[in-house]
Amino acid sequence: MARVAESDLVDSIFVERWSPRAFTDEPVTDAELAAVFEAARWAPSWMNNQPWIYLYATTPEDRQAMLSVFMDYSLAWVSKAPVVGLVLAKTELEGFMGRTRDFDTGAATMSMALQANRLGLHMHLVGGIVLDAAYELTGADRDTTEILAGFVIGRRGDPADLPEGLREREAPNDRNPVSSFAHCGTSLPQ
Repeated sequence: MARVAESDLVDSIFVERWSPRAFTDEPVTDAELAAVFEAARWAPSWMNNQPWIYLYATTPEDRQAMLSVFMDYSLAWVSKAPVVGLVLAKTELEGFMGRTRDFDTGAATMSMALQANRLGLHMHLVGGIVLDAAYELTGADRDTTEILAGFVIGRRGDPADLPEGLREREAPNDRNPVSSFAHCGTSLPQ
């Protein structure tokens, strides 16, 4: 299915980005990774707090340790990607700054995904992580840091390499129409 924006003014970078599960094991270069994280650096954040933290693994030893926090269902496809990591956010911010930390971290993560796409890479966020194991592995303090998700970065692989239940899902999906979430006025529609 071809994805089509409702507006001709939307940049193709948004429509082209998607999150495959099939990855090759071809390494992501240090320069490519630097560009992906540089994109996160320039994401908007309230009062420039930049609450995001990304821990990632690329060496066989570190990847094996990082993969240990992913749920079995996700491991079937996550383990092939050459970059495996976790998205964290600082929680010690107070008031409105604390309220926007997840929003800011999401903006930085989207910046990474779009930059990865421009480099011919893909980034897939993964909710299937074991939080207790992730906190133990990283040493993150639950009082000052929240682990939000896992992620992988790599080049698109062959969908035939995926488990049978995921092969048919290995295509960009469509999105809800703008009218389902953007409403002019001051009240939610009834």
